[in-house]
Amino acid sequence: MKRWGLMLVILLLVPILAACGQTTEAEDRLEQSTPSLQEQIRGAVIVPPRQIEDFTLPSTDGEFRFSDLRGKLVLIYFGYMTCPDVCPTSGAHLKRVYEEINRPDDLAVVFVTVDPERDTLDRLRPYIKLFNEDFVALRGEGDALQEVLNQFGVVAIRRQVGESALSYLMDHTASIFLVNQEGLLISQFIFGLGSDDILHDVELLLE
Repeated sequence: MKRWGLMLVILLLVPILAACGQTTEAEDRLEQSTPSLQEQIRGAVIVPPRQIEDFTLPSTDGEFRFSDLRGKLVLIYFGYMTCPDVCPTSGAHLKRVYEEINRPDDLAVVFVTVDPERDTLDRLRPYIKLFNEDFVALRGEGDALQEVLNQFGVVAIRRQVGESALSYLMDHTASIFLVNQEGLLISQFIFGLGSDDILHDVELLLE
């Protein structure tokens, strides 16, 4: 990868964390515990926490509705199948976390492709199931996908690297996001944090 490309990826690692509007009761409760969370959580705590609005996208397990995961912790990350390094590493981290967590039924792992042109659901299904049969991959297009990216502050930029129309990379935000049982985005694991850090925070929040 060219030097400027690496710099761009680095710049995209940390999404915009601004939030607006009135806080909900759940946000207020979580915000009150933020000092304690900041001391214990290894990921980057999002202050104030952000309510993720419900959305629906096609998935490898049928129609996916985000609100159906209410009551579970959710680890969600964005990437694409031909990603050369970041996405396979993130997937491996999440595979280990899910297999070692004491209460896997209380955790959901979701992958959202930022490359719907190449990543069809038929291709995504065997890809995501290689990590774990319980993982689900989502595929959205146009405004439907962009709205989800915006909610998490994710940036994805197509970068052509060859003459073919399909010869490109997707420079994208390289974070895993943690949403709590009430649908609040509370922290993110910037690329470089390992599975031990993610496992620590998930177990902490499941206690």
